[in-house]
Amino acid sequence: MSKKNKNAKHLYSNLTRKIKAYKEKYPRKFKYYLISASGALVITLAVAVATSLPSGSSIPLSTADNQTSDTFALHASDSTPAKAVKGASSEASAEAGKFSAEKVSRGKKAPMDPSKGDIIKLGVKDEIVTVIQQRLVQLYYLESDEPTEEFGEAIETSVKLFQRKHELEITGEVNAETYNLLMSDDAKEYTVYIGSEGTDVEQLQTRLYELGYLNKVTSYFGTDTEAAVKEFQKRNGLFDDGNVGKNTREKLYSAEAVPLSFYLGDENDEILKYQQRLGQLGYLTTKPDGKYGNDTVLAVKHFQDINGIIADGYMGPATKELLMSGDAQEYCIKTGDKGSDVENIQTYLKKLKYLKSVTGYFGSDTNDAVINFQKRNGLSADGKVGSQTISKLLSDSAKSWNGGSSGSGSNSGSGGSNSGGNSGSGNDSGYSSSSTVERIISIAKSKIGSRYVYGAKGPNTFDCSGFVYWVLNQAGIRQSYMTSYSWQNTGKFQRISSMKSIKRGDIISYRGHVGIALGNGQMVDASSSQGRVRITSINSSYWINHFECAYRIF
Repeated sequence: MSKKNKNAKHLYSNLTRKIKAYKEKYPRKFKYYLISASGALVITLAVAVATSLPSGSSIPLSTADNQTSDTFALHASDSTPAKAVKGASSEASAEAGKFSAEKVSRGKKAPMDPSKGDIIKLGVKDEIVTVIQQRLVQLYYLESDEPTEEFGEAIETSVKLFQRKHELEITGEVNAETYNLLMSDDAKEYTVYIGSEGTDVEQLQTRLYELGYLNKVTSYFGTDTEAAVKEFQKRNGLFDDGNVGKNTREKLYSAEAVPLSFYLGDENDEILKYQQRLGQLGYLTTKPDGKYGNDTVLAVKHFQDINGIIADGYMGPATKELLMSGDAQEYCIKTGDKGSDVENIQTYLKKLKYLKSVTGYFGSDTNDAVINFQKRNGLSADGKVGSQTISKLLSDSAKSWNGGSSGSGSNSGSGGSNSGGNSGSGNDSGYSSSSTVERIISIAKSKIGSRYVYGAKGPNTFDCSGFVYWVLNQAGIRQSYMTSYSWQNTGKFQRISSMKSIKRGDIISYRGHVGIALGNGQMVDASSSQGRVRITSINSSYWINHFECAYRIF
């Protein structure tokens, strides 16, 4: 053995012995240095390999990095409206594919994929349903609602409308053909057009009839309906293509819709006839003259509002028909009302010694005072102030209270007797409407489980705005129909801007949705994602992000 080899062997022997001794004396330090040295070796080898690769080659990143990137991309796509980014539909489809691959790589069950032969139909629960739902919402086939993974009846109906629009076989199931078209840039927004047939056609025909553009409702969109739609579009400043899309639909159901009817300034004997009827019912307070002036417009609006017709102030066929029928409700001021009309009534009742204070709120004290006045003056004693009661109250022949010193609102700490079923908190001295709120809630809850149908207004099927409309009217609140968009902009009720201020009985308006507050962070609504009327939390991130305002009805 050469001297050089002996020296090397001796050096190795001494090094090994020293390392062993250091390990025994400092075990923790030895472990730390060993790991650090191993890491440095790995980095050195990686650099060496990378520098030895040909130009243009690359080292693939870890699977975890790819998963993180794909997940972020999917979320970004889901939150981007289709209208904002051209091609968002194809991106969503691509991201769904990435997400599927990601799930497989994690060892979990992959979402179903219609483009590869999976059929998405009623009863299916899968992540791909959320993608389908959101795309249908973007195209206005479905109302906005919380994301769902369950393929329910509402989504099935929306798919049928999509298939009808694109002349596909109408099955309500999402196969490869339907899915690929739905996710493409060629997908068309929801419209109702000539040749269409169904409940959505019936609903728009009903509104066209109310406005005087159509003579009958058939549920079939033929040439008569197309002509009516075009005429409506012309008179309302819309593109007159005869198709009912988002803009036409919103205008059609708004109070600003211009009808084919009497206009401001018109004058004839027919108008005089309707004015006389409005006067009989207590809506018109001026002398009928046959002219369609501002006073008549206001009277018609008030009549429509009280009788559950969209309050546009125009005398269309539906308004005429109801006005001249025995079902027309006369204008009356009653328990729960408030405002200047109530103050005026209370002022006269106080003058005649039936009431001791004027509060502007029609509570149990005022109810008792009105009943006493009606009895004393030979009127039907129902506690409601209608045209006959107003006429007598304002006349010189009105008899004052003769029942001694016990006029309503005199001594009772609870505000007098409890007429009409209200609790003591319903008196005139402290405004409360708990009984009315509870009536609304009770009626709303009675419909839990009822089917969701787009455009339906009850009594057994509803969409979100139709549900609110039906409940309020069943509770005795004559509210004309408003879409969820119209609820965002109404000035009729007290507006609540903060979710923290929402109270039981408030109407909550979201972007594309509306519901009734139950209190304790809950609401009852007609849900397109669940396909039924249900109770749900309002504290989810979805509802918080989509909140517009709320309205205090009382």
